[in-house]
Amino acid sequence: MLAVGKELLIGKTMNSNAFWIGRRLARMGSMVKEITTVDDELDEIGAALMAIVRRSPDFLVVVGGLGPTPDDMTLKGIARALRLRLARDGEALRLIRAHYADRGMAGMALTPPRMKVAAVPAGSTPLENSVGTAPGVRLVAGRTVVFCLPGVPAEMRGIFRRSVEPEIRAKVGEIFRRNVTMRLEGVPESALAPALARAMKRHPGAYIKSHPRGTSEGVSRILIDVVVAGPDRGRADEEAEAILRELGGAAEALGGTVGAAGSSD
Repeated sequence: MLAVGKELLIGKTMNSNAFWIGRRLARMGSMVKEITTVDDELDEIGAALMAIVRRSPDFLVVVGGLGPTPDDMTLKGIARALRLRLARDGEALRLIRAHYADRGMAGMALTPPRMKVAAVPAGSTPLENSVGTAPGVRLVAGRTVVFCLPGVPAEMRGIFRRSVEPEIRAKVGEIFRRNVTMRLEGVPESALAPALARAMKRHPGAYIKSHPRGTSEGVSRILIDVVVAGPDRGRADEEAEAILRELGGAAEALGGTVGAAGSSD
């Protein structure tokens, strides 16, 4: 994911879009491998894009900088980096006019700032924005499908659900996900660390993460998150249960106690 916007770098705006996309992909059985955040500058946008594309991920989701103001320059930066012409697109213009017409503003004058959001890199496909004015954009750079989405959360989520998610799901296939949280008491995280390392090595495809919850009345508390995803629900369930048994047994051997585990898919 590439997030564009000075507001994200100066602490003005929290990157809730990255949180939402990461969680959404995890539930699909996929995962965000990296999140890069850059300023609203052409060189920064282009350099970050090319650094990511050179690693050939399946998908790159770019969020922010598609609006009508001068600092919205994401598409210009991408077009320049990929040596593509940035030009007004007929389908993008149709989507913008349809947006105004649907809201009873069919006579809205298409001023230069409003026309700016109809300019997309040559060869790209505009994506309908059912919430706002600026269309999203889909293009291909090498082996990577690049989706460019507005930074406004409601607009980003709408386009993601409608146009991005179906394509990613088709690539990933049907994935079952087992998510379990185990509570441990009476064993410090540092003492449990070797058992965690063994479990991670034995189950390389699983997500295993410990979360210390402090110490109360001399008793340490830890939450262990275990996530297993795969095409077979039964195997995912079995592996998750095996990890819980391993870590629970290790905790008890160290004098700790195991609380009830919570589960969600």
